[in-house]
Amino acid sequence: MATNFKDTPMPDHFDIQTSLGYVFKDPKLLETALTHPSYRFENNIETDNQRLEFLGDAVLGFLLADRIFRGFVHHPEGMLTVLRASVASGVVLAGKAHRMRIGEALLLGNGERLTGGQDRESNLADALEALLGAIYIDGGIEAVSKVFDSLFAEELSELKEDPWIDNPKGHLQSIAQKEYHVEPQYETLEEIGPKHCSSFRVSVSVGETLKAEGVGGTKRAAQSAAAAELLKEMEIK
Repeated sequence: MATNFKDTPMPDHFDIQTSLGYVFKDPKLLETALTHPSYRFENNIETDNQRLEFLGDAVLGFLLADRIFRGFVHHPEGMLTVLRASVASGVVLAGKAHRMRIGEALLLGNGERLTGGQDRESNLADALEALLGAIYIDGGIEAVSKVFDSLFAEELSELKEDPWIDNPKGHLQSIAQKEYHVEPQYETLEEIGPKHCSSFRVSVSVGETLKAEGVGGTKRAAQSAAAAELLKEMEIK
């Protein structure tokens, strides 16, 4: 049964379709992909974008897995998972949706719009995934594959052979969870120098015996330095 949008004026989708590089054969799929549950509830219509978001999440995951699998032929499963997560995070999807101005075209309930729903990360990420699901339904795997490659070309090109190279804290956390079933524990030991140009000395421990220290201009930098030092001592390359 066709969705009843009650004569509500639809936003101009031309810019979004241009950004996607895809024009829908069935415009209702585009409208549904941009319909937030709050709008469905307030306007008593039959559907919103959640089912398409569910499908789009799976489509996105498959296409990412395919590109990473083919592009990093010597990586084990764990590293492939890390690479995929770095591209498919909600923050990445929301940022991309924001740049595409998807929020401006979202159909939102009044309450959701008044509380900033058009800029809410979860709404933007869901809408982008829903759009990918809608393109899959409308044009098939070839169509959504082309859109995906265009939308995520920058992220895919910037993936590194070593996904941990700029993230020693994440690397240490992954090792600690997988091998020792604990979380790394950080402790600020000392603040060095005057407040306007101080540095920090931080320790990190994994379990009872694995410990290291690091120094940095901020607590976060010191934590990263400590994590890198402990990884070095653990001979994690």
